[in-house]
Amino acid sequence: MEKIVTENRFNNRVFGAVLVKATVANYNADFTGSPRTLPNGVVYATDKALKYAIRNYFKLDNNNNVFYTSRYKKENMQPLDIDETYIELFGEYPILKEIKKTSKEKDDKYFLKIKEEVDKFIAENDGYEIVSNIKNNYLLKKTIGNKNSFIIIGQKPDDIKRVPILQNLFKALDIRLFGATFASKEGNISIHGNVQITHGINIYPENNIFTEDITSPFRNSNEKSDGSQQTTIGNQTVLEEGHYLHNFTINPKNSEELIKLIDNQGYLTTDDINKFKEAINKGVSYLDSASKVGVENEFSMFITLNENEKIQLPSFTTLIKVEDQEESFKRKLDLSEIKKLLDDVQDSIYKVEIYIDTTKLDYDNEIFDIPNVCIKSIISNKEIEKCQK
Repeated sequence: MEKIVTENRFNNRVFGAVLVKATVANYNADFTGSPRTLPNGVVYATDKALKYAIRNYFKLDNNNNVFYTSRYKKENMQPLDIDETYIELFGEYPILKEIKKTSKEKDDKYFLKIKEEVDKFIAENDGYEIVSNIKNNYLLKKTIGNKNSFIIIGQKPDDIKRVPILQNLFKALDIRLFGATFASKEGNISIHGNVQITHGINIYPENNIFTEDITSPFRNSNEKSDGSQQTTIGNQTVLEEGHYLHNFTINPKNSEELIKLIDNQGYLTTDDINKFKEAINKGVSYLDSASKVGVENEFSMFITLNENEKIQLPSFTTLIKVEDQEESFKRKLDLSEIKKLLDDVQDSIYKVEIYIDTTKLDYDNEIFDIPNVCIKSIISNKEIEKCQK
């Protein structure tokens, strides 16, 4: 059996929020190209918009395996399907070799025959070793470069083929964090993500959307009207100003039982969480495009509970406010309701980390009185005031 790695495991639950500012920009468009709106006219963004930015930021570090991102075939630039992506990252799916039992064969001799076939295979194929034996199904592994080749030899090898597949999937940082719905030719696998992110709601009082005309230097060659001799006129729709608030939670126990079943080294680690913090603080700002210029990270908060703490904190959407200021171009961040909430549950809190862009947001000094708080610049990561110990 492979040893389950418990060193550096992250065990605490976390409640958090991230604020994304959009100024004359479109953080998350619908299929018409307009900012998404709720039936009451309030602008919102899906959780997928934030996850896309986070995954994109993860790719800056080549050591991060990111599964759910676009990859293309070199020969024709066609996107890879989910099976091709798996093979690209991890190698081929496990090879299955079933050892048949004869009608008169007793179990002891049959099981011995399986082991003999395994030993024979190892003798004839250098580099393979037995990883595990589950119900007389032997899982063999050989490492080739940064990929593993798996062979399953046994009574019903199809029964355990998901074990090595899951072991590989948990090597991907985005799957360890966000989970996965893996619908492949080898079957459907659902992984409950340790990190859950909500839709982002614009908490700024105004939701002013406008459309502006833009031109292209090229004519539309398919247009048969008189206008086909002119350059193309189009439009883009943007939000004048918005402050999208996403809530998120981290619960390392979400995938714990599944990991135990596959005896995998795929537990959430403190390194994973540190990478997630960096990406959720900088990923949106890093993602530049024509519509994303003017979309930036401006605030985030991580409330880490004591280990094994079971309290449940409410959504922060109505507890965090962004307000105008008459004599400043900056907006005012109001965390007074958050402070009240955390005062009531301070015995359950291990630490509170707040990251803020002070070039865009002002705040009251009472945020420094939040229990166990540390406040840093979201840009430089430097402490704004000495963190509480």
